[in-house]
Parts: sequence; C-alpha cells; structure tokens
Amino acid sequence: MSKKISMRRVLLRKEGLCSLIALAVLGLAAVYYPLAPVGSQAPGGAAQAPWVFVGFQQLLKWLPVWLGGLLLPALALAYLVFLPLLSGRRGPALPAYGAPTILEVLAWLVLAAWAGLTAWALLG
Repeated sequence: MSKKISMRRVLLRKEGLCSLIALAVLGLAAVYYPLAPVGSQAPGGAAQAPWVFVGFQQLLKWLPVWLGGLLLPALALAYLVFLPLLSGRRGPALPAYGAPTILEVLAWLVLAAWAGLTAWALLG
C-alpha cells in the first residue's frame, strides 16, 4: 500500500529549507558587508543612515517629518499588517492561487515603491 503524503508537511519542509538558506545568505552578507560604526560621519557632515533605513531618509528629504517619517510609513505598515483581513478570504492559511485582488496588487506596489526608494538612494 502507498503511504499518503501530507502536502502541508511537504510545504513546511520546503519553506523551512528556504528559510535556512535565506538566513545563511543574510548571515554571510552581515559578515562581509557590515553596517557602518555608530559614531562614523558621512563626508560633508550630513548624516547618513545605514542601508536598512535609506528609504526613510529619502522620504525625509522631500517631505515634512510628520508625513514622511510618521504617517506614510505607519500607513504602509498598517496596510501590510491588515492585508489578510482586508482580502476577505476565509479558510486555511494555505495560499489560494488565482487572480490577485486589487488589495494584493496594492501591497506589492507599496513594497516595490519602498525598494525603489532604497535603490535610488543607494545608487544615486
């Protein structure tokens, strides 16, 4: 007789392996590309944020502090936190593959905009 294989177990194994690989890559990146020391100054006396916070720094360059440093990041984070509730899908936590909803597309646009700001600041 053939033994039934649970798809949940297979998915958990694959995700666990991918998580370990991602953790190893991030660990190697932290060793070879460390953040600047806390007391270091950028040339010209301007404060330079670590690459993790470059998106915030770009927002603060063009917008007032209350908007670029508080309101927009808080709204983006709240949107991503509440996205599972907003999508209206009920049932198990496994993804339902189908056409993406407008909310999912908007979430990807928020992430793409943040990545774009970070890349722009690092390359420019």
